[in-house]
Amino acid sequence: MDAPEESAVRTTETTTVEPVVESTTPAIEKDTVEGTAEMSTSVPAPKDEEEVPDTNTASEPAEVSVNEDKKEKKGKKGNIVSDASVLPSSSDSAAILKQVEFYFSDQNLPKDKFLWTTASANDGWVPISTIASFSRMRRFQPLEAIVDALCQSKELLEVSEDREKVRRRMPLKQPAPEEKATAFMSSVYVKGFGEETPTSQFDIENFFEGFGLGLRQVRLRRDGDKKFKGSVFVEFATVDEAEKFIAYEPKPMWNDTELEIMSKKSYVDKKAAEGKTGSSKDKRPFDAFREMNNKKRKAEDDAEEDKTEKKSARGVRRGRGRGRGKRGRGRR
Repeated sequence: MDAPEESAVRTTETTTVEPVVESTTPAIEKDTVEGTAEMSTSVPAPKDEEEVPDTNTASEPAEVSVNEDKKEKKGKKGNIVSDASVLPSSSDSAAILKQVEFYFSDQNLPKDKFLWTTASANDGWVPISTIASFSRMRRFQPLEAIVDALCQSKELLEVSEDREKVRRRMPLKQPAPEEKATAFMSSVYVKGFGEETPTSQFDIENFFEGFGLGLRQVRLRRDGDKKFKGSVFVEFATVDEAEKFIAYEPKPMWNDTELEIMSKKSYVDKKAAEGKTGSSKDKRPFDAFREMNNKKRKAEDDAEEDKTEKKSARGVRRGRGRGRGKRGRGRR
């Protein structure tokens, strides 16, 4: 099984800036691919904004051979230039905890097929050694430093007694419609970051953290071939903070170039006006909540079918019983 590809960037929800960049904010990035992941809303996503499907879930044409499929996926992944290996080794407990808490956050976990599947199969537990193998985590050494850092989580994470596994303390809950709407309205589209370099992911994280606003995640947007589009979606902790960033003066610059900034809603509305809306079902990204809802519906359907079959079987037995009774009376 190929290692997962990470998409969002880990950012703090406090006064510093899922999933995609890093700084003291070890962003996300196992071996997953960074996509254009975004929270679902009632507003249709523009076609060119559709989230790049996880390489473990993307459907491929039936005629493509397994080897060709693997080559294509490997080729697309090769278009991701950002490289965590360029960062120096570290045992910074704050950076470690921030990164891993992002992995298990409400923003990332429901979109991370590998992590979600692994946790679901083990009562929520994930081996810390597995976490340590993610590309964004490999620079953190030694393993014991990672374990010690995770033990410091005050609310989100818990470490097993044998210090070998970690999981969320509280179960993941599907956000209410109003929470999705708030997340959407708290998001901003920013364009103008140019070509991707090995440090782009981390430099962009540092850039947003420099504004001192509460952020939830920064996501580098990529096309279907995983190439960076030069733009990001940033989800701030509140709608107010998103509006503060949009109104920021002087206008934020990147390498002496003024950035194009607008609310995500404005961006989606603009694309809708251009006729670039809609989505392809076979490109839908992984969604843990959709998976859970599908399983729940299937279980309910199976239970109803079983109930119907039992009721039908009881009716047949009763009919046979009545027939035997009549024949018995007739013989007497």
